[in-house]
Amino acid sequence: MAGGAWMVALALLAPGWTGLRARAPSPRLRGARSAAATQMCALPARADDELVDALMAAARAGDVTAVDDAFDRVPHASMVRVHELAAQGVMDAVWVVRCMEDVMRSRMADGASKLRVLLESGEITRMDAALSRLVRDGGADTAFNLVLASNLEHARAACDETMAQLYTHLSTRVQEELEKRAAPAVGLLHRLLRTPDAGLRERVLVDFLAPKTSVALPGAEPIALATPAPPKVTAAQFGDAVRGAVAALASVELRGETVAESVEECRAVAKQAREVVAQHCTADELDAFSRQLAPVLSLIHI
Repeated sequence: MAGGAWMVALALLAPGWTGLRARAPSPRLRGARSAAATQMCALPARADDELVDALMAAARAGDVTAVDDAFDRVPHASMVRVHELAAQGVMDAVWVVRCMEDVMRSRMADGASKLRVLLESGEITRMDAALSRLVRDGGADTAFNLVLASNLEHARAACDETMAQLYTHLSTRVQEELEKRAAPAVGLLHRLLRTPDAGLRERVLVDFLAPKTSVALPGAEPIALATPAPPKVTAAQFGDAVRGAVAALASVELRGETVAESVEECRAVAKQAREVVAQHCTADELDAFSRQLAPVLSLIHI
């Protein structure tokens, strides 16, 4: 489930996803939206017309700084609206699109610079330490991750196993560091997407979603609790994390097969979580969880 973990890391964990998700980062990563993702487009929020108007006013005044400041706050639906207006020849919208593209190029260049500095750190332990600092300081944003993914793809295409292994290691470490800093439910979803073994995923789900009815003691029998302790993550919280991931992935314009794979992997995790909730939670919790994830669980296979 590595592909899904990487996409969810960008969608939910990496800073700057909102600004970059509607704009293709490079020719190698550009492609058609998947049919599965298109089905989920009912989930994203509506366009913010006030924000669109403010962006066009800023572009009309030549205020590139205002456009840059709004880059991460622009909902996908609003960018769709701006692109529609630009296609109709509305010059203010055309200028907004051009400003956004300039911001995107600048951020991708900054991501490439961060990766270059990281690679110049030297041995792997120093590189890992530098990467941890980068994540801690908010520098491992979506642009950086997309540059890293693009270089990994290029290394694989060139059959450069040494660099491919290094980029794979860095990608995994970024995901792990982002996961540590995520909300518990989001971190759990990301962890499950990085776990290919179904049996291990089930144990992790039980550990997080099931109320604790006993306390394990080393070298002794577990002690039953008079009142079950609440779970580490509630079914409702985990349901929100899954819905949020799929909604964020729905508007991606990266390669369609990657998006479809990510949506399908989220769906598979949701199904397995529902089985755990059915076994360990109340009937009301199961009913609420099922209704909460109905848009995800009802997706047809593409």
